[in-house]
Formats: sequence, structure tokens, C-alpha cells
Amino acid sequence: MVTWSLDPLLTLTFSQEVGQSAFNNSVMAYAYIALLLISFSYPIFHRIFLKHSNAYRKLGDDSSSTQLVVLHHFVEALLLGGLTPFFTNAMVVFNFQVHGLDVIKNKTSKIMCFSITILTMYFMEISSRYQKPRFIILFHHSITAIDGILVGLFPTSVMMKTAAILVYFICFESLLFVGLVMYRLFPDSLITPRVVFCGMVYFAATRPLQLLWVGATIFGSWNDTVKWQAIVQLIVTLILTTVQVFSLKIHYFIFKRCHAKQHGNTEKTLEGTVDSIQIAA
Repeated sequence: MVTWSLDPLLTLTFSQEVGQSAFNNSVMAYAYIALLLISFSYPIFHRIFLKHSNAYRKLGDDSSSTQLVVLHHFVEALLLGGLTPFFTNAMVVFNFQVHGLDVIKNKTSKIMCFSITILTMYFMEISSRYQKPRFIILFHHSITAIDGILVGLFPTSVMMKTAAILVYFICFESLLFVGLVMYRLFPDSLITPRVVFCGMVYFAATRPLQLLWVGATIFGSWNDTVKWQAIVQLIVTLILTTVQVFSLKIHYFIFKRCHAKQHGNTEKTLEGTVDSIQIAA
């Protein structure tokens, strides 16, 4: 019988055995496989889009490598959307159910695998979008990557639990990326602005939950953890949440542009939105 409780979220402390399970040989092998599969996904989807999408082929004439942007958004949407149910299961079981050591170790390994996959995706985007790097993207991805490095250097309970929460909530960007892909490939579709809007609502609704979840973890383990680590994770959470909320302004401009275009009012909304749309690219 499953026992639901807030105790794992608030008071669970990693033993050395649990911490080691997050960095075992199976997890490292998974990380290598994830790197390999994600690397091959870009050329594969590039060829598929070239063959089947006229809009994608036209983007190849753009010197800003918009095709690469579309590829990134598509892979991110596919990856995050596919991971969401499995990541959610692992996070719920780990944080809100009482289980024995074996289950905790198993869920810790899975959370680590999912987190490594998402961070790998971020590293690839940082390394490939070098022609016209967007500050907001580089800043957000860099902060996330640095936080991942800190977890590797200081694999304590508060660091691993809060970092896992932050990476998990990246999954809720999936619908935003679907909207960005549709904006590039299906700009005239009636569905595009609706998907962009739904993505904004879906993503925005989870930001307070992200703050609450991290705050509860830090509050519950405050007396049993290194204080500077808890403070650093709280600051990182506030920075990332602020950047994420700010990015919604970009998606809102895209939504307005798509909506206005379909109603013949493009000129009224075009002014002041081009730069924002370029940031989103």
C-alpha cells in the first residue's frame, strides 16, 4: 500500500549509499547513450524536414541559421515532452511517497538520468548557437549548467533535491517549443497562436509551483544542511524563475503577431515585436 507524506520532501536526507547510486556505472553509461542519441537526432530531423517541409527549406536562406534554431526547438519539444510523464513519476514517488532504500536508490538513479539528458540538450544548444548567440538563452542555460556542476562537486541532499526540482520543471517548456516550431513552419495556421498561448499558460502555471517546491525543500532541511548551499540554490531558483517569466514576454509578442497576421492587422503589431521575436530565435 502506497503511503503519501510530505516527510520525504521536507526531511529526507541522502545517505552515502543513495548518493552513490546517482553516480553509478549505469547512470554514466546512460549519459553516454543520451549524448549519442541526441547528437544523431539533429542531422536525422534536418534531413526529414528538408524532404517534407517547404517552409523549413526556405529558412536555409537565412544567414542567421534559423534552421538550426528550429531543430533545437523541435528536439527540445520532443525530448521534454517524452520525459515529462516518466520524470513526473520519479519525482512524485521520491518526494511524496514513503519507500524503502531500494526504491529511493532506483528513483534517484532515474532522476539523475533524466537530468543528465536535459543538461546534455542544453550543452548542445550552447555550443551550436554561436553565430548569433542570444544573451537570455546563454545566461539561462549557463546558470543551469553551473548548478549541475555544483551538484557534482557537492552531492549533498539539499543540492541534489533542489537541482532535481529545477531540472524537472524544465519539462514544462515543451509546449512552448512546440509553439516556436509551429511559428516557423506553420505561421499561417489557425492552430499556431493557440498552441503558443497554451504553452504560455502551461509554463506560467508551473512557475509558482517550482518556487514553492524548492522553498519547501530548503525550509524542511535547513537545520540538517550546509547553509551556503541552501542559500545558493534559493538564489539560483529565483534567478532562473525570473528569466523564465521574462521569456514569456517574448512568446506573448509571437502570439500577438500570429494572431494579428491572421486577422489582417500585422502592421499594427509588427512594430516593436521584431527584436523580441529575434531573441526567441
